[in-house]
Formats: sequence, structure tokens, C-alpha cells
Amino acid sequence: MKALVWLIGVAITAMSILIILKPQIARDLGERMNPQMFYFGAWARIIIGILFLLISDTRSWGTLFNVLGILLVVIGAYALQAGYERTREFVLGIVHGNENIVRVSGAIGVLIGILLISAT
Repeated sequence: MKALVWLIGVAITAMSILIILKPQIARDLGERMNPQMFYFGAWARIIIGILFLLISDTRSWGTLFNVLGILLVVIGAYALQAGYERTREFVLGIVHGNENIVRVSGAIGVLIGILLISAT
């Protein structure tokens, strides 16, 4: 379980660093999003959120895992409730907006990834 959390942290950190360096990657991912990617991403958020909630008692920084778990479950459930078209419009609005907002979201991802790596 510890290795899985570490791998999730490394993946989040790596992707976020790429988005900070080249925001075009976020635009490309947003434009390529299809219904299969959408449902995979939404269910992956829910499953990872539940995983974080299950392991929060056994890890240091339990509050971090509780908060991230609840946040991921809520975001995944909201995406499923909102549907593919509405979520795609929201994502495209963000990635085609201000480039600095995309970079700030990448920086937040780096912070979360590093916290996950250090909490394992």
C-alpha cells in the first residue's frame, strides 16, 4: 500500500511539473478528452479517494489523507453527476483561459504530490 501511495505521489508530481513547464500539455489533454477518458478519470478519482480514506489511520499525516480522500470522492462524484459534456466545457474553459492559472494548478499538484511522497 505504501508503494502505491508513493507511486501516485510521483505520478502527480511528474505530471504537474510537466504542466508548469509546458501548459500546452494540459490543453492537449483537455481537447483529447473523450467519454472513455472522462469516466475512467472520474472513477479513478473516486477509487483513489476511497483508498486514501481507508489508509488514513495507518499513515502519518492522517488528516492530509482524509482531506484528499474526501476531496477526490466529491470531485469524482460531481463529475459523474454533471456528465461528460458539462465537465468537458469546464475543463476546456480552464485550460484555454489564463496560462498562469494552469501553472498555479500545476504548482498545487506538485505540492500535493510531494506531500504524498513525504507522508509515506
